[in-house]
Amino acid sequence: MTLEGILQRVRQLATHVRTHEQGWLVVILLIGVVFRGLLVAFSPTSFGYVWDFYQDGVRILWTSGHLPASSDCWQCYHPPLFYVLGLPLYALGRLIAGDSPSPDASGLRWLAGVALVSAAVTIYYGYRLLRLFRCSGASLVVGVGLLASLPVLFISSYGAEADIVLTAILSAFIYYFTRDFAEPGRVFATVRLGLLAGLGAATKYSGLAAVVSATIFFAIRIATGPRRVLAIRNAAILIALCAVVGGWKYLENCRSHGTIFYANGSAQAGFSLTGGRVVRNHYEFTTVRLTELLHVYDPHTVRGSLTELPVYRSVFTTLHALTWTDMSFFSDPERHGDPTHPYHRKEIPSALIAAVLVLGFVPELLAAIGFIITVRRPTFLPLAIMCGVGIAAYAWWFVSQESWALKSKYLLFLVSPVVVYAVSGLTFLWNRAPLAGAVAAALMAALIVATNLYVLAFAVR
Repeated sequence: MTLEGILQRVRQLATHVRTHEQGWLVVILLIGVVFRGLLVAFSPTSFGYVWDFYQDGVRILWTSGHLPASSDCWQCYHPPLFYVLGLPLYALGRLIAGDSPSPDASGLRWLAGVALVSAAVTIYYGYRLLRLFRCSGASLVVGVGLLASLPVLFISSYGAEADIVLTAILSAFIYYFTRDFAEPGRVFATVRLGLLAGLGAATKYSGLAAVVSATIFFAIRIATGPRRVLAIRNAAILIALCAVVGGWKYLENCRSHGTIFYANGSAQAGFSLTGGRVVRNHYEFTTVRLTELLHVYDPHTVRGSLTELPVYRSVFTTLHALTWTDMSFFSDPERHGDPTHPYHRKEIPSALIAAVLVLGFVPELLAAIGFIITVRRPTFLPLAIMCGVGIAAYAWWFVSQESWALKSKYLLFLVSPVVVYAVSGLTFLWNRAPLAGAVAAALMAALIVATNLYVLAFAVR
């Protein structure tokens, strides 16, 4: 088939999708629900798929009746919102277990359900953000399809971790931030934004990206006008509410540990604000090691925990792989690093993994194009600031650490803006260079098919 023929077929498909938009969205929703049901049903552990054992903090809260101190468990230094939200579900699971010999396992299964709700909230606000930027027809279906099947979000949909809760909170924050402050926002909108920023700060330290981004936004408004007084008022309300809702953990850190950000283990180096901070030189920022990456999925070729593998030091390679696959972390017993080996081997076809990894570069390139063409548009300013603050803060944190610092889940709260940028880039190509746009659209459709096949295989293997 000629390129012209391909272009014609893609246009016909786009027309069909535009005509039957609602039906396609329903199909995407049903597939997402069914596949996540399989993810839960076939989970090898009661607490789902986790990088870090946040469930220990919930157990301590259940047994002791008070919030865990930072030293009570490895992850207990985090702000406590996840533990507070998770306790009722954990208690309900234990209650339902009755006289079962394993009430803790039942409690953990229900606790992991927090992630399912959080993933649903994330996709919902991603959909609303796409609608806010007037995406419809094929562009909307592609954006929602990408959100629903994105492997890092899919895998995080069933796991007792705070990162997916933060993603849900900040997805709502980003939507209201973008919608309500294109013009000077009302008091109610500012209060809602301040509460969401506070909840983000009460979930993880990285949740402070919300209040920092909003402060930068209002500072720009104050500097450039008009309505500087309204911008000052909004900034003051937002910062005050964020401090009231989420600030007490940081005051406790100062009182007990002498620092705003306290952490256990090597994570403390990443949070250091002093001149003693050490920047490690073992990360690679300019390499893409695709060939070496594909070997990681072969247990007979590469052995050891993920952080020990040389390819893990390639920043873009690792973050790319952990966005579009699990980088064998949950599918090879040796990769997790935990001596109990909580996850069994998953036999996922290597050709499927390779297809997802290669096609995954397409939305990343489209997102870069989308960012470039929209960076000067005022309506995109909140997205640009959030992405800039989130990425800069994460880079500051991980460069001082030697192990386990590269995880795509730490940037998962930026998933909705990145999808908007990718769809914007695709629309730009479609309108300005029809042939390139048609090819990009076809590759995006192929990617969504491939990611759905991958997450299905991941769920049931």
